[in-house]
Amino acid sequence: MNIDIQNNQPLAVCLHASASSPGQWRGLRDLLETEIRVVTPQMVGYGQGEHFKPGSKFRMRDEVLSILRQIEDETGKRNGPLHLIGHSYGAATALAIAALYPERVASLTLYEPVQFLLLFEDGLRSEPGREILSVWRYAKAHLRNMRHREKAAKKFIEYWSGQGVWQNIPRKRQLRFASLMPKVVAEFEALLSCGVSAESFANLNVPVRLICGADTRVTAARVSEVLASVLPNVEFQVLEGASHMAPTTDPDRLNPILAEHVCRQLDAAVELAA
Repeated sequence: MNIDIQNNQPLAVCLHASASSPGQWRGLRDLLETEIRVVTPQMVGYGQGEHFKPGSKFRMRDEVLSILRQIEDETGKRNGPLHLIGHSYGAATALAIAALYPERVASLTLYEPVQFLLLFEDGLRSEPGREILSVWRYAKAHLRNMRHREKAAKKFIEYWSGQGVWQNIPRKRQLRFASLMPKVVAEFEALLSCGVSAESFANLNVPVRLICGADTRVTAARVSEVLASVLPNVEFQVLEGASHMAPTTDPDRLNPILAEHVCRQLDAAVELAA
């Protein structure tokens, strides 16, 4: 199809999870690139992404602006509709872009966005809320040096991927995860202080496909349930047998689902332009 509506070419923007990389979207990129130009930015503090200074005040807006700058640098475009695809923290960042710049966003395709502040809609006594706070507090308490950061990384990785996973990760990757923990902790803090509520998304009238794994953590499941109840134009799907890390552990199953939603929105845009 390779559409270019009135020289306003749409872009698919794939946003990776915490402690991951754009490489997690390699298979999805292959599926989408015959239909639309694909951009896979890096989050602040990752690889070639913008520099992150540990201990600095970091906000979701900083992540959003970094993503938009990378899109402009790579494509030369300041405008044009964005089809945002994200996993976990990347999905939460996609929602933040849509909340701050709704005019830029054509669609959202989200796998378990970790908008943790939504866990506290009923107050600080929320059980899922207390659970995620315990992960954040443990990680934050273990940032003093690399030995401690490895403990933080083990806690974080095993929370999302399952107990015992850490010991099977190659040493080089363990060290990479440990080195990323100051930014991961900053991501937690940015999410917990971003000021969103369920009502923040009630007027976000773009097509959304929201997917949650049936075997995920209660924290991610609860966030997805809240979003599904307030987003006005949402398709909510619970994927049987899938965990929080399905975009990396089961991409052959998940990527066609993600790609189908984007391609359907492109077809709808062509019909409207005809």
